[in-house]
Amino acid sequence: MELRHLKYFVAVAEELHFARAAERLNISAPTLSHQISALETMLGAMLLTRKNKSAVTLTHAGKRFLTAAHEVLKQGAYAETVGRRAARGDAGSIAVGYLLSAGCSGLISTTLAGFKKLHPEVTFNLTNLQTVPQFKALVDGTLDVGFTRAPNRYPTGLTGFIIEQQPFCVALPENHPLAARKHVTPAMLVNENFVALSLEMELGFWSNIASVTPPGVSINIVDRAPDAFSLIAMVGAGVGISVLSASLSRIDVPGVVFRKIVDAKRMANHTVVYRKNEGAPVVTKFIDYLRAQTNRH
Repeated sequence: MELRHLKYFVAVAEELHFARAAERLNISAPTLSHQISALETMLGAMLLTRKNKSAVTLTHAGKRFLTAAHEVLKQGAYAETVGRRAARGDAGSIAVGYLLSAGCSGLISTTLAGFKKLHPEVTFNLTNLQTVPQFKALVDGTLDVGFTRAPNRYPTGLTGFIIEQQPFCVALPENHPLAARKHVTPAMLVNENFVALSLEMELGFWSNIASVTPPGVSINIVDRAPDAFSLIAMVGAGVGISVLSASLSRIDVPGVVFRKIVDAKRMANHTVVYRKNEGAPVVTKFIDYLRAQTNRH
C-alpha cells in the first residue's frame, strides 16, 4: 500500500462519485476504479458500495478506514514539511561545545537565542568542554560546532574563525598587594608565582600568562589546574595568581579578586570551529549566522 492509494480513496470517499474524484485527482475514472479495487484486495475488505457506474457509498469498513487514512495523510504531509524544512536548514538539532569563558561572556546565550528566534524549530544540545576535547568531538562527529580558544592552527579537517575578543584579567588572592590597584600592567606581574592551566590545555595555543608577560621574562609556574574554575579556586587558596579571559571575572569565588590587565600584547580570542566538509544544512546555516554576526561587530 502506498500513500497514493490513500489519496485516491479519500478523494472517492469525500466525493462519493468516481468521475468527480477522478477529475479532482486529474486521472481517468477507469484508472481510479482500478486503484480502489487494488486497495480493497490488499485490505481484504470492501470499502465502497457501488450504487451505479460512478456513485458510491461507504461501507462500515470504509468509514473506519477513511478516518485512519486522513490521519496517515496528515502525518505524511507533516513529515514532508519537516523534511523540506530540514533540507533548508530551518529544522534539526545542533550539538554545540563551549568553553566556560564563552558561556560567561554571554556569547553562547545570545547567539543561540538569536538563531532560535529566526529558526524556532532548531534545537541545541550543549556540552561544556575544553578546547582539545572539542576538536576531538568535532572530528568524530559528536559535536557539530565548537566555541574554543584560538589555536595556532586547526586540526586536519577542521576550520574556524574568531567570533569574540576579550581582554585579559588577573585573578588575585584578595590580600595580594596588586588587589589594591584598579588596573594591572604586564610589568607588575614580573616575578609573581602563577597557577596555569594544564599543559594539555595549553598545547598548540598561546598561553594566557605568556600573552601578558614582557618579552624575555621567565614565567614562574608553581602549579597547574585542569580547568578554569579549579584554577580560580587555587588562586583563592593562595597557591598563586593567574591570567584569565575577562569574562571569567564573573565567577564569584570567596577570597579571589579580578583586575583588568592593560597594555597586554594580545587579546583572549574565542573561535567558532567546525568541520570543513560539513554537509548538514542546519549546521551550515548556523555557521553562516555566526559569521554574519561576527562581521557586524
